[in-house]
Amino acid sequence: MRAAREFVADALAAWQYPGDPEVAVLLTSEIVTNAVLHAATPFEVTVKMDDDELRITVVDGAGRRVPHVQQPAPTDTTGRGLMIVERLATSWGTEDTAEGGKAVWFTLGPGTAG
Repeated sequence: MRAAREFVADALAAWQYPGDPEVAVLLTSEIVTNAVLHAATPFEVTVKMDDDELRITVVDGAGRRVPHVQQPAPTDTTGRGLMIVERLATSWGTEDTAEGGKAVWFTLGPGTAG
């Protein structure tokens, strides 16, 4: 997970991303954590930026395990990752991949501060 966060942070620094890179890194961490815990397959992170819109995608091999926003109890120690993504991202979603896996992505628009 650390490598994924560093990969995103380095890409955003190199591109002089105009938004808040900490939000992008946090959301990446949440999606990667879900891939590690729930997909239990190798995963790949991609970062793209077009006209100041950032799109980060995490692809794993578990196509049938589509993530959804949970409503954890206040005492639960997990289950808030996609709530954070939904709250801070401009948009997010999932797509099936041709290889039978899934892609979970989010976008951050210009000026997204979280």
